[in-house]
Formats: sequence, C-alpha cells, structure tokens
Amino acid sequence: MKRSIKRLPKSTQEELNYLVESIIRHIPKCAMIVLYGSYARGGYVLWDERIEFGIHTSYQSDLDILVLTYNSSARITEGQLEEKVVRNYHKAFASRRHAAPQFIVEDINSFNKSLDQRRYFYTDIVKEGIKLYDDKKFKLMKPHALSFKEIKNIAEEEFNKCYPFAIGFMKYAYIALEDEMNELGAFQLHQACERFYYSIELVFVNYRPKSHKLKDLESKCKKYSRDIATVFLHNTEFEKHCYDLLCRAYIESRYNKDYVVTREELAYMLQRAEILKKITYTVCSERLLAYDSMSDTENQKFTEVYQTTERKDIPTLAADELEDSKNDPEENDMCGNDFKENSSERK
Repeated sequence: MKRSIKRLPKSTQEELNYLVESIIRHIPKCAMIVLYGSYARGGYVLWDERIEFGIHTSYQSDLDILVLTYNSSARITEGQLEEKVVRNYHKAFASRRHAAPQFIVEDINSFNKSLDQRRYFYTDIVKEGIKLYDDKKFKLMKPHALSFKEIKNIAEEEFNKCYPFAIGFMKYAYIALEDEMNELGAFQLHQACERFYYSIELVFVNYRPKSHKLKDLESKCKKYSRDIATVFLHNTEFEKHCYDLLCRAYIESRYNKDYVVTREELAYMLQRAEILKKITYTVCSERLLAYDSMSDTENQKFTEVYQTTERKDIPTLAADELEDSKNDPEENDMCGNDFKENSSERK
C-alpha cells in the first residue's frame, strides 16, 4: 500500500489532511485510514462540466476513504463521521470548490476476513490504496489475487441476484401508480433505484454499500459511467422536487404523515428510473464482457510464458544432456552393457 499523497494537487492534500485530523479526533477507535478509488489510482477528475444532448451535467471525483475501526458499530461510526466530520469539512472549505468525502467503515477483523476470502473490492484497496493513517496495532493480511475469470463469475452471480430485485420493485411501483397509492409507489421506486446502484457496484468492485441514501449511491456510481449524471436532473424546480421526494421516500413514505406524492410526480420519477434501468443493464453487461476480454488476454499471456519456457528451457537442457552423454565413453559403455544384459535376460 502506498503512503504518500504528494503527487496529488495541493488543494486535495489540504482537504485530506483536514479529514484525517478530524477523523482521528472524533473516532477514538480508528485503527487505519485509507484513500482508495480514483485519487489513489491517479484517474481522478477535479471538475468537469459539459452539455450533452441539451442536458447540463457536472462531475467531480469524490474522495473515497476507508475507515477501519476496532469493534465498533459501522452504522454509529458512519453517523459520527457525517455529523462531526463531513459537516465541519464542508464549512471549512465553503469558500472554494472541494471534493466530497465518501466514507466506508469496516471493522478491521471483518476487513481481514474479506481479504482472506479474496473479495476483490477489498484486495484492490490494499493493492492500489494510499495509507493516510495507521496506529500500527494491527496488520492487514496479504491479499490473494483473483483471475479475471473468477472475478467475472462472481460479478455475474451478484448481478443476477440484485438486478432482478430492482426490476421487481419497479413493477410494484407501477402497480401502486395504477392503484393511486403514490407514497407506496415512491418507496418501491426508491428500493428499485437503490438496487440498480447496488448492481453497478457489485459488478465493478464486488461491494454492496450499506447506505440507503440515493445521493451517495448515485455519486459512487458516476465514476463508472458519466451517463448516471443524466438520470435525475436538477434544472427545474419540479425536477429538484421530484428527486427530493424520491430520496426521502425510504423513511418518510412510511413514517411521515405529511409526506405526499402526486400521480404526476410518481409518473415522472418512474420515467427517470426507466433510464437508470437501461444504463445499469448496459454498463454492467459491458463490464462483464470486458472481464471476458481481460481473461482471454490473461490466458494468452500465460500460454506465451509457458510456451517460451517449454521451447527455450526444456529442449536446450535435453540437448545439452544428450551431447554430454555422447561425449562420455563410460556412460555409453554402461548403456551398452545394460542393453546387452537385458537382451540376455529376455533370451
């Protein structure tokens, strides 16, 4: 695992240093902090703004940060990070554009277990990540590499489990629309979108986020396809309001009596979710095909190495030994005697 962030922009270094100090201060059981994702690999986007097909979109890579803790609840720790770290961070850098942090919290023993199980989301973090903090009280297991064929099999299995659930929730959202149960339909639609995002994460990195927040899930998935940014638009007040309703549906559709969704709003949300469904299927299918291609390349390299070894090493060795044998009279004589003895015995 790398240790230096000096190759990153100075503004990003300042943001990371602030976050690390804040995490250590507010999370007492923190064992290790690791930066992973695009900023660790080097493919980050500081800011990109464009208009495609009349739709204005902008994108900035998130700061993907893993926080490893000792025997503490991931949900409680994530709440503390949101309340005490993220809010203060945004206030501290409010005067300038800055990257949004996305935290994953794992118990360090569970993380090691995932490494032992060769879950490639975790093994990639160890291979590509940058260690920002380490209390040096615990060691990570050495990750085991998976072949692309194994990765593809895992990704395909996870996709075939998760994606149909999303389709099923969408089906029930349409039924709720017909029955004029709009709030229930919004909840079902939230569940569908959640699982579309899960499907993408599972196919690309074999990780299922613990969050139910659509904004966070959408932000995570944008790195895999810029088309994600065109699903839920924010150009008009109606678009913003519908997205807000959908994001709130997971809790408020069940517990808030003042939460109201009109038929028009639910119909619009379903229309946008249909776009997300198509994008999800497309990007996941393309990724699975890419694994096949990477597997073929991997097998070809292995074959080339094997054939090179077989061609260069083995025949040369055999030829040298044969030549030595020809030039050694004693060995020739022994071989001749052995042959005569064997011939006599047969007679």
